[in-house]
Amino acid sequence: MPSERPLDAVGLARTEAQVEREFPVAAFARLLDRLAAPAGHVNARAEFRQAGQWPAARLVVTAEVVLTSQRCLGPVRRALASEAQVVFADEGAPGLPEGSETVGGDPHRLDFAALVEDELLLALPIIPQHEAGEACTLPAGEGDEIDASDTAEMRRPFAGLKDLLKH
Repeated sequence: MPSERPLDAVGLARTEAQVEREFPVAAFARLLDRLAAPAGHVNARAEFRQAGQWPAARLVVTAEVVLTSQRCLGPVRRALASEAQVVFADEGAPGLPEGSETVGGDPHRLDFAALVEDELLLALPIIPQHEAGEACTLPAGEGDEIDASDTAEMRRPFAGLKDLLKH
């Protein structure tokens, strides 16, 4: 996790500040074990504001990462993008804006890098794979056509069941 000073979300929201950061992908430990390669950069922007009595922000995170295709087990590049409306309050607090995600903890000591990493993890595809038209090489022996000679030798364990049911 990149080490940087914690942000004061309350003060930033009061002044309607904007924070932009660029992080190396390799700096996010929880993200790394889901990647094929630790290459690339993450861009994050937070536009702070007040949402009623609570500090809030519009968080936009983008990155290009290298994942492992679940079809061919080869590398596949994917652009990740996430946009979220976050409110710095405990879940269930009174007066929360509709449709916002809550971020608990001390809003005077916001770990911006951890918030960015959370958004990246949520933006990962469930099953990474190549898009239609992209080259995907299957591991040797998989996806090959079945020879007619193989089907003749194929064992059919239930072939005799039909005869047993007649009696």
